[in-house]
Amino acid sequence: MRLSSLCLKLAVVLGVAVGALPAMATTNIVVNGSFQDNQLPSNESWAYLSSVTGWTSTGPFEIEKGNNAGGWASFNPTDNGNQYLEIDSTELTTVSQDLHTSKGSTYDLSFQYSGRSDTPGQAPSAMAVYWNGTLLKTITEPANSGWVTVSFDNLVATGNNTDLSFKALGPTSAPSYGNYLDNVVVTGVPAVPEAGSFGMLAIGLAFVTYVVRRRRR
Repeated sequence: MRLSSLCLKLAVVLGVAVGALPAMATTNIVVNGSFQDNQLPSNESWAYLSSVTGWTSTGPFEIEKGNNAGGWASFNPTDNGNQYLEIDSTELTTVSQDLHTSKGSTYDLSFQYSGRSDTPGQAPSAMAVYWNGTLLKTITEPANSGWVTVSFDNLVATGNNTDLSFKALGPTSAPSYGNYLDNVVVTGVPAVPEAGSFGMLAIGLAFVTYVVRRRRR
């Protein structure tokens, strides 16, 4: 057997084996994580919506736009579009998304969060973050906090669907004020390959070894 033929067979075998391994997830699996899909008319700076692409809510959605949020003229949207979500709409609500995950894989979560400036008595905004029903953190930010980046690493998916939820907790004195959310990103790292994938690779290497020994004879 010529060396070129041997290399070709080796490439095919290893290609099949490596192809059986799970691919590294590098894209954001959150749908409409920056709340840009439902564009408001140019003459509206905010609006209540009954539905928002990718998300569910226990109450109406409130999409904000531009840099005059809550009467605070110096407030700016994030660098990922000019729209963002106010979780408190007409009440303290919970917004959620059912993510398509891979059981056993780990994921990194990040988002940007801000308090609202014109809450009565400058009351702080408060929100809880849940990963498939497990509380990750309760976040409290003062009025005029500006955008704060929050992140969590190595979150394990226990199934092929994972619920990501943001629950408004305050201000209880003014439940329709506060809790701006934007730029929600979840990226993943695949689980350890199953034994079958390694088995295919071992078979391929054994085949190549056999061919080399036969050629020497």
